[in-house]
Formats: sequence, C-alpha cells, structure tokens
Amino acid sequence: MRKLFLPALVAFCALALFCCKPKDTAPQTATSMKAGSGQFSKRHCVDEAKDLCAAFKISYPVFSGGDAATAEALNKSVQNYVLSAVGGNGQSSFAQALDSAGQQFIQMFTDDLKDIPEISMGYSTEITDTVSLLNSKVVTIQMDGYSFTGGAHPNPFGLLLSYDLTKGAKPLEITDLVSDTNAVRPALEKAYKILKGLKETDPLGDVVYPEIKQIPMPANVGVAAEGIRFFYNAYEIAPYAVGAGDVLLTWEQLGSLADKTKWIN
Repeated sequence: MRKLFLPALVAFCALALFCCKPKDTAPQTATSMKAGSGQFSKRHCVDEAKDLCAAFKISYPVFSGGDAATAEALNKSVQNYVLSAVGGNGQSSFAQALDSAGQQFIQMFTDDLKDIPEISMGYSTEITDTVSLLNSKVVTIQMDGYSFTGGAHPNPFGLLLSYDLTKGAKPLEITDLVSDTNAVRPALEKAYKILKGLKETDPLGDVVYPEIKQIPMPANVGVAAEGIRFFYNAYEIAPYAVGAGDVLLTWEQLGSLADKTKWIN
C-alpha cells in the first residue's frame, strides 16, 4: 500500500459534488468581507457493506465582498494551498484540478486492491476549514486534513495562515508579527513544554527530535484575537507519537514584541 498522499495516476470516474455554500465563521467583526466554504467530494466503493471505499472530501474557505481584488487574491492563495496538499495540477482550473486529484486518489485505491486483495480498510483524504479571525485588518484561516492509504495510522497535516487585508491579502510571516523571533523563543519553548505535559525545567529533548537543541519557529503562524498562534505539524519537530502542537502566546505574554493594535480592532 502506497504511503504517498496523492501520486499522479490514471483518472477514474466516481460520484462528484462541487459547490459553495454559506458557512458561519467566528469571530467576525465589522467588515464588508464575508467568508463562506467551498465543498468538493468524490467517493467510490468496491464493497459498501464493508465500507471498502475511497473517499475524497475537501472543504476550503471562499471569500466575497469587500475589495474585489483582495477577495480574489485570498481565494487564489487558498486554492493554491489546497492543490499543493492534494497534488492537484495548478495549470488547470481549480475545479478541474480537484476533480482530477480525486480521480487519481480513487484510482490509487482500486489499483492497490488489485495488487493486494486482502486490503480490508478503505482509503480516505479529507480537509476541513475554519476562518478563526476576520476583521478589517486581518483574516486567519486554518485547514486541517489527513490522508489514510493503509498503514498504522492516518497522515495528518494542518495549515495556519494569516493575511494582511490592508495590503491586498499579503500572507503574513512570523517576522511580520513579532519584532524579534529570538526573544520569543523562551516563552514559546515554555508554552510548548507545558502543552506536552512537561515542566518548564524538563529537557526540550523529551518532546522533540534529539537533534533539536532550541525550539524553532514553526512554518505555520497566525493572528488570533488573544495573541499569536504557533502551529507545529506532526513530524515537524517531533515524532508522530508526540503529536501536533498548537501554542498560543497572548498579547500580554508577547508584550512589546508584538503590536496588537496592528491587527485587532
């Protein structure tokens, strides 16, 4: 059974649904931009009674209203992240690329069944979306997903990202949010240890890979109403058994290292 997320394979037809529907998001403050949710799914069953199926289900944010160019930039960025996660072809339209990625996932499942008839569990890929913050200055999105193609456990992944709405939906990096990343590390390391059930004085190496001597900045950061979130995917700094890490440093903890008024109305 292959462990790649979505390898390029021959297309296969299955039931598909592609639509956009309204979705509540929280918290949302006074702004003319609105957030909804786009949905796409495919499912193909070899044996429905045994749930021997391949399921491909994607949910992603869709923005409208406000400045049209900003909304378009947001939607394009989100679509690029989704296609990157599922191995979609960025040269095709978004709908076509999702459809093709879903077909490839189903084809992988049927091919594996031919090669290994004793497979007893279905395959699944799913992405869910949340808009955790939306105001006139910033939007923060979170997409959580997993893929299971056999093995001991699913392969989870997450995306946390904020965009500066005052600059045409510019994706925000950690250096946009804090003035000194090195100065943030002690508080981040302390919070991460506590999250993982350690004491502040316990070695960081108890919950990260041995070669990591100082906690790194994560690839995923985002603005929250309460502060700044630092999200570590499984395997990013620690083994799967340790799990992902979602650390919030409040505006009070960050102090002069972060400017709350720049992002929170």
